[in-house]
Amino acid sequence: MGRYLTQVETHFIQNSVNLSQTKTIMDIGAEAGRFSQFSKTNTTETISLDIDKYGLKRLKHKAKNSNAIQADARKTPIKNEVFDAIFMIEVLDYIPELRQALAECHRTLKPNASLILSFGNKSSLKAKLRELSGKSYQHSYHKVIQTLTETGFQVKKKTGYNWILSGRMSENRLIPVLASMERVFGFRKIPSLSPWVIVHAVKSN
Repeated sequence: MGRYLTQVETHFIQNSVNLSQTKTIMDIGAEAGRFSQFSKTNTTETISLDIDKYGLKRLKHKAKNSNAIQADARKTPIKNEVFDAIFMIEVLDYIPELRQALAECHRTLKPNASLILSFGNKSSLKAKLRELSGKSYQHSYHKVIQTLTETGFQVKKKTGYNWILSGRMSENRLIPVLASMERVFGFRKIPSLSPWVIVHAVKSN
């Protein structure tokens, strides 16, 4: 299940951002560098930021020359207009202060630069099922899209995913089949109802 989720997210990033022409990237909520490492090229400088020291230690162990910063996404120790792209994958579910986090992304991005973010959709049926077990997502699809606009972003593209009713650690053999059905039946084209959503937004001038 984890492999399927990472594949969807990786393909979305690759189809949204030209990594060969992107010189500076910040990966917020980098953990052990899942997206920091795949986006790293000889011409790209990637900053891996996470509030959790343990994840960054794992990243440093894997890639000793990585640029890791322990900091809060709501208040990053970064100057204005530094990055050509920011990735915020599976992070917003841990940040109630949505506007504050997106405003920081806007501040540290260059004009016309890209923000790729994903989140669990509080409005989805899967979210309602999670609530029965005491779990919850932080933000609804419409709230995220609205706040992106209000903080100075233009939404370019969005995709829904994670319709499969399995946990991230599941090794169910049907997952590849179910993932194909999700794509073939067009579930990814209705992000407003999707359990998870990934968005490409651009900082407006």
